[in-house]
Amino acid sequence: MESFEYEDEMNNVTLALQNELNTSEKSSTSEKKKNALGQKKIAAPAVDFVDNMPPPPVRDELQSIDYFYFLFGKQSTTLLTNQSNLYSVQKNPNKPVRISETEMEYFIGILLMTGIYSFPKQCYFWSSDTRFESISLVMSRDRFLEIKKYLHATDNSVQSNRTDINFDRANKVRPLLNIVKENLRKMSKEEKLSIDEQIIPFKGTSIMKQHMPNKPNRWGYKMFLLAGGKSSICYDFIFYTDKNDKKKHGFCTDIVLDLCEIVPRFINHKVYFDNPPPPIIKRGRPSLESKLNENNSTTISRATSTSAPPSSTRFDKYDHWPTITSK
Repeated sequence: MESFEYEDEMNNVTLALQNELNTSEKSSTSEKKKNALGQKKIAAPAVDFVDNMPPPPVRDELQSIDYFYFLFGKQSTTLLTNQSNLYSVQKNPNKPVRISETEMEYFIGILLMTGIYSFPKQCYFWSSDTRFESISLVMSRDRFLEIKKYLHATDNSVQSNRTDINFDRANKVRPLLNIVKENLRKMSKEEKLSIDEQIIPFKGTSIMKQHMPNKPNRWGYKMFLLAGGKSSICYDFIFYTDKNDKKKHGFCTDIVLDLCEIVPRFINHKVYFDNPPPPIIKRGRPSLESKLNENNSTTISRATSTSAPPSSTRFDKYDHWPTITSK
């Protein structure tokens, strides 16, 4: 009996040694592959974090409405209510929509609920077959659609011209974004921070829509975030509008420096960011102004005359380069 137990112990020991050997070989091969790809293991600087995070709240758990008002604040509801009423008067002075702040809170809550329980159309929440009591009892369908029709966050009468060099493509939602941005900046930041890109899924038509094939949601609005390395809490963001006229140190460097403005100094925060994204390349045929800017030239040379294109050449409606067609 003792010999059998001894043999069993030896077999268990040999199996454990083989497993350790296999795992070590796999780890070594993976490290070799990473080194072959040029990925280096980055070690954090040997400095101590001298700031103290605030203590947890007195209550064990906050309510959902508390988190909402912490991000958006009461001023967001007031902003949407005032601007929506103003827009309805601008459209039809004889028939104002008269939205109250309580109705606006109900409207925002319905939007959040429709994002969780999705139907092909929003009217299904009020339909007799698919009626959703927590939504239909709060607001009628016609009132919801009426508020949605006049929902606004800015005054259309004071908007800048689109041809202006300082025109903001996100001016329709900029006041609401600024409220959320300021509330996020007030939070105490942890030791390790990360800067990365994020896509807000969107498949509609917009000049600001971006395509990032390596993201889970490839199409949508792009944002640059300053988030916690462990908690993943967002502390600041930059909404990318595909318009970058003011470059100081380069596109990627400016993004990192702008997001690091709110990081406290002399507390030894560690900020991590990956390889910078590729430079922005404008689509389409380059204009004469862009060529002059690249060459730092102020003289305009007359283009040499060319012969008329043959009959087999056609141009598209955007005046792109000609395409040869075969008859």
